[in-house]
Amino acid sequence: MKRSLDRDAVIVAAIAAASLAARLAPAATLGVFQDEGLYWWQGYEGMSFCPHPPVTALLVRAATACLGHGVLGLRAVPLLAGTAAVVLAYVAARELGGRRAGLWAAALFASCPLFFVLGVLVTPDATLLPEWLLFMYAAWRALRQRSNTWWVIAGVVLAVGLYTKYMMVLVVPSLALALLTCREGRAALRTPGPWVAVGLGLVLFVPVFMAWDLAHGSPTLHYQLRSRHEWEFGSREAFRYILNHLGAISPVLALGVWWAVARRWVWWLRRRPGAVWAASFALFPLLFFLLPGAFTRREMVRVQWDAAGYAAGIVVLALFLRERGTRGRTLRRRRMVAAAGMAVAGLIIGAVLVGALWPGLAVRAGVRPPARRMMGWRELAGRLTQLRRESPGPVEAIVTESFAPAMCLGFHLDMRRSIYSLDAEQNREYGVQELLALWGMDQGALERDTKGQEVLYVHSYHISKRTGRSARAERVHQVYEQVQKVADVYVELSGRRQRHFGVFRCRGLKGSR
Repeated sequence: MKRSLDRDAVIVAAIAAASLAARLAPAATLGVFQDEGLYWWQGYEGMSFCPHPPVTALLVRAATACLGHGVLGLRAVPLLAGTAAVVLAYVAARELGGRRAGLWAAALFASCPLFFVLGVLVTPDATLLPEWLLFMYAAWRALRQRSNTWWVIAGVVLAVGLYTKYMMVLVVPSLALALLTCREGRAALRTPGPWVAVGLGLVLFVPVFMAWDLAHGSPTLHYQLRSRHEWEFGSREAFRYILNHLGAISPVLALGVWWAVARRWVWWLRRRPGAVWAASFALFPLLFFLLPGAFTRREMVRVQWDAAGYAAGIVVLALFLRERGTRGRTLRRRRMVAAAGMAVAGLIIGAVLVGALWPGLAVRAGVRPPARRMMGWRELAGRLTQLRRESPGPVEAIVTESFAPAMCLGFHLDMRRSIYSLDAEQNREYGVQELLALWGMDQGALERDTKGQEVLYVHSYHISKRTGRSARAERVHQVYEQVQKVADVYVELSGRRQRHFGVFRCRGLKGSR
């Protein structure tokens, strides 16, 4: 047994190392996108809860402090979290279904395109995945061993998850569902253990969150409780949800997860308590986002929102491939389908890698590179630094038309002050309106801080896909009285223009618009 576990440890370590190595290349190559800049910025604000809790931002700040200011330092957190999630998928599946189920879970998790991408880019979801799996594992150990210690560990994990992303609260109804579906779980509900876990998690989080939010005018509560959707029965959002996830998880793996979760509930509800336990942690978040999609006209689901449900679903699928009492021929067919699913997923990951490392190939094929909006920020920041250095007079402030370039430029310039966004009020749906005002980046702060000063105004041109030409920059003339264009920054691939930035020297802000 020890030899088998040692061999498994080597195999899982090899899978995790291969996943990490594959993710390093795009992590070091891709430009920064707006959310990554936001988390880097938020890390300097300490315990900031708007629009997301502080763990991701604080980890990013710690990583850049240790590894230096650069994209690899910025993305060290998802790189390590993605590796930890592979290991925890193995640990959870091994605990619930045996060592071979654990190996299947590690391989399936590492081959999933969605988890691959989340292991590259800075998002709270990257850190939430291992936390979700760890909570599921700790609660199962607490149940099987009747251990108060494991319930306390689960409570601490819940609190850390809530400090990572508010979505972690869905683990509470998932736990309730899991406990209600097995005899041991229903008995455990009559003991302090589960209540201690949930209570401890909430006590460690809620008072701190409420104290911060109330002290800052409740920006997070206003954002999270504000209606963000237009409700209408019969929309196409549920259909879009399914299509998006078939592409992000890969068709065979996504269908395999849905099938395995459904079969666990329908046929093995009593015979397979471990499988139903994992299925509970998959089912609730998946349905939580799928069902409302039939009642809203606006985008309800981004593929990363319910990624934790798919992480638990991968464990369920791994257990499905190790079902005891199933005929050998049936198991072989299941494993062949799973292997085919991993092959398809591997091809998708390969396409993602090719698109990230050689975006010019997409241009030659007649399509825009998938990471086009992440291009050019480093070059633009370099040009802005040069212009500020060569300016005959002091030019401190940089003005952008929206929060996205403000976040990206802030990171590349290593600059958190004197950057302003004109359209803060139009970013309400993204939860950054209050955040930009809190940081002094909104138009009100711009009018107050730069009155009578010369600023550098950055415009990102819209480029026609058909002609490749840039649209005119009209907004800058509407906002400022004196406008002088001083630079153009282009990003071209295979002879086609992908990004075009204009830099203007401006004076005389006309006021709110």
